[in-house]
Amino acid sequence: MRMRKFVEAVMAYTKSKKFIILGHSMGVSIARRIIQGGDAIDHVAGTYNVGASLSDKVSLFVGMAGANLGLNACIGGDAIPTCGTKDGFYPGLLPTSGPSTYLKSLNTGAKEGSKVYSVWSKNDDLIGTGCVVWGKITSQIPNEDGQVTKPGFEWTHFKAGVNPG
Repeated sequence: MRMRKFVEAVMAYTKSKKFIILGHSMGVSIARRIIQGGDAIDHVAGTYNVGASLSDKVSLFVGMAGANLGLNACIGGDAIPTCGTKDGFYPGLLPTSGPSTYLKSLNTGAKEGSKVYSVWSKNDDLIGTGCVVWGKITSQIPNEDGQVTKPGFEWTHFKAGVNPG
């Protein structure tokens, strides 16, 4: 909710009618919830309402190295909060069991803006090789307009486009 209040404060301060929002890693799913609005779930606070959708105010949303379908490292479930089955990056125990409640809600929600793009590497050292969870690319955003993908090692999770020469 603090991030939602921050976005609302920027909108009020700039008085702009349209915005560009970028998210990286966990920030992709946080930004998607901020934009989509509606009900959210938290393993501590329970269910709460984020507010109205902001998608009509977003001209461009870019999600970089997100885990929209969860993380393979979280198949064990609630061992750590980041992998929670309610609000974490739990991908489901089986391909048919689906991701956490939070991710499932995000992936069935409204498009995040007029244009939506994902940016990811097939060699993401945090998300995993190919960014694949249960045979699907976890960094892709449902209903996206396009994507930028790097097949080599020039991008990792925390390093993008570094030219050593």
